[in-house]
This record gives sequence, C-alpha cells and structure tokens, in this order.
Amino acid sequence: MALRRRACGRAGLRRLTAAAIGWLATVAPPLQVDAADAAACDSLDTARWMLGRWVADESENRVFEEWRSLGSGTFEGSGRTVSRKTGAVVSSESLRLVAMSSSVYYIAKVSENAYPVAFALTTCPAGRLVFENPGHDFPKRIVYSMQPDDSISVEVSDGRDRGFTLRFRHAD
Repeated sequence: MALRRRACGRAGLRRLTAAAIGWLATVAPPLQVDAADAAACDSLDTARWMLGRWVADESENRVFEEWRSLGSGTFEGSGRTVSRKTGAVVSSESLRLVAMSSSVYYIAKVSENAYPVAFALTTCPAGRLVFENPGHDFPKRIVYSMQPDDSISVEVSDGRDRGFTLRFRHAD
C-alpha cells in the first residue's frame, strides 16, 4: 500500500499527486463549501496539530501514522498497519496534504488504487478537518478531529452509515 520511493521517487509522487488533483478537479462534482470555511481552509496552518508521530491500538493491529512538514504548502505523511500477533506489516499508505490554488487536498496512495486519490478540505473549524471526495467509491469522507485529551480521532466513511474510526495518541 505504500508508494515505495525506490519505485517512484519524489518526482514520481509529485506527478501522481498532480494527476490526482487534476482528476478530482475534472471528475468530482463541486462541493458546497461555506464562504467562511473556504477562507480559513486555504492553507495548511489549520492542520499543524496533525504533525508528528501517532499510534492507534486496535484489537488485532497497531496503526501508525506520521506527518511532517515539507514547507508551507506540503505535509508528507505515511501510514502503516502492523499485526500485533506477527509484527508483519498488513498494509501501508503514502499520504500528502497539499495547499494549492486556494484549496487544500488530502492525497492518499494505497495499493488498492492505481493512482493516488485526492480529497478536498471542505470544512476546517479549529481542531477538525473534513476532507471529501464524493466521486470515490470508499471512502468518500475522512475527518480528523483533535480530542480534548490531545489524541486524534480519524473517521473514515462513505458519508453515511459505512465506515470506521481510529483513535490515535502521540507515539513519541
């Protein structure tokens, strides 16, 4: 599920990221975004609380997610799920948050998809980021929320009744 740097490299990931954003702009129906939300959601400043190393302990697996800033317009992330029983990596993904053209996109590259999938940031009140791509099969919506105990909950859903939630705590 991870996009291997050996196979693609940073230049290849940039090309795939640009392709995913271009595809989203041409295929996905326009999202309704409140003007106040749009003004606040045009940079990565509202997402700085995501930076760092995070871990979620699930019953059979541990899920790790890490985010780092590559500059004012890009955060690079990675995620991997590790079996608690065997220690084997069950799945992994390459992630990006990219601010461009007065919008922010969450871009995920997983093995189930030939190309990265882009989700537009549609709402971003303090400590909450809602990313949506109504044209994608699953998920259609990813919501990151900072919790009062300094953990992060991540809701991955179809926007209705199908989905799951992960609760991350600092891994440091």
